[in-house]
Amino acid sequence: MGVKISADSTCDLSQALIDAYQIGITPLYIVMQNQTYMDGVEITREELFRKVAETGKIGSTAAVNVEDYEKFFAEAKKTHDGVVHFTISSDMSCCYQNASLAAAEYPNVYIVDSRNLSTGHGLVVLEAERCAREGMEPQE
Repeated sequence: MGVKISADSTCDLSQALIDAYQIGITPLYIVMQNQTYMDGVEITREELFRKVAETGKIGSTAAVNVEDYEKFFAEAKKTHDGVVHFTISSDMSCCYQNASLAAAEYPNVYIVDSRNLSTGHGLVVLEAERCAREGMEPQE
């Protein structure tokens, strides 16, 4: 069954990398013009860039909530022995706190504060995927 490596959408990995390494993604929420979208699910990067160009406003984000993390971890545990999930830096969001609260309900689910955003976050996720593929245990 193995270890599922997952991350918040702020890791900004390309869809090709997500698919190639089967990285699980938990989408943050993007708020623009009084509408809320799930990052990468209800709005693409291209659509987001277009809206910013059209309005001149960048919008804001909202953290993944505890319930979303609980659903994600429950699904991942159906097919994997363990989960290692990387969040956006706790200095920038409460995702780490929310994921940690959700993970408390599931054995062998580990939450890692990436202490990064975007590419830095993504590189840590890819390194963890390599470690998992080579047989490293989740707690390692």
